[in-house]
Amino acid sequence: MRDAVELRTLAVIARQELRVLLRSRWVLAYAAVFGVLTFGVSYFGLAVVEFTGFQSFDRTAVSLVNLVLYVVPLAAMLMAVQSFRPEGGVTEQLLAEPVTRAEIVLGKLAGLAGAHLLATLLGFGFTGALIAVKVGTSGLPAYLAVVGYTLLVGVVFQALGCLLTLAARRGLRAYALVMVAWFVLVLLFDLLVIGATFLLPEAWANRLALAALFANPIDAARVATLLSVAGKEMFGPAGAQLARALGGTAPATVLLTAVLVVWVLVPAGLATAVLRRQDL
Repeated sequence: MRDAVELRTLAVIARQELRVLLRSRWVLAYAAVFGVLTFGVSYFGLAVVEFTGFQSFDRTAVSLVNLVLYVVPLAAMLMAVQSFRPEGGVTEQLLAEPVTRAEIVLGKLAGLAGAHLLATLLGFGFTGALIAVKVGTSGLPAYLAVVGYTLLVGVVFQALGCLLTLAARRGLRAYALVMVAWFVLVLLFDLLVIGATFLLPEAWANRLALAALFANPIDAARVATLLSVAGKEMFGPAGAQLARALGGTAPATVLLTAVLVVWVLVPAGLATAVLRRQDL
């Protein structure tokens, strides 16, 4: 009986969170960003060779991977800060209700994930429909793989943004923390790994590159997406090592997807623990 009540409570909190985001137009702005990115990449992706026009789904998917991994983490964490910052007043109202801290965290994260899902489907769906009409559906599975990993990466960074916001306890500090986290994970991390691999012996450099896939959700998502989209030609040395160790690209993709799920569960669990300890 208690489990049913918890699920209903989570659904109510998630629905309220989604309503708040829809009223603030976050979802529409987020969808517009996806729509502009996908349209621009598909239509102008070959402008350097003096060709404009819609590319096929698989070409568009490959071109989108790195761009998505720059934009989605920052947008997802900013949405989380907006939702969990104390100055917003929503958390205080929830704390006055007969709900647990875990229900607050998980319910609000579910609402954020729903908003991210809606925005992603709207943004990618608009351009996807144009590509299907203009070029055809060849390569559609690759495009859908990018959409799927975009959804998963967004949820990962919403959970991280939730944890950082609750730990910061102030909105302004939380915004600063998520900007630092974005810079480190998206920009600085790979530079440090590349620099370290030049200094280390080859065996240790290979181990470090492989470990980086598990230590950074951006790297895990990039390699998993490329394994799904481009095959063995483009997933880099770390991805090649992982595929070789596991006996193929399919098990490597499954493992990296599981790593991303862990990157959702661990920050969400830590965020719940942080909120339980706070005297709000």
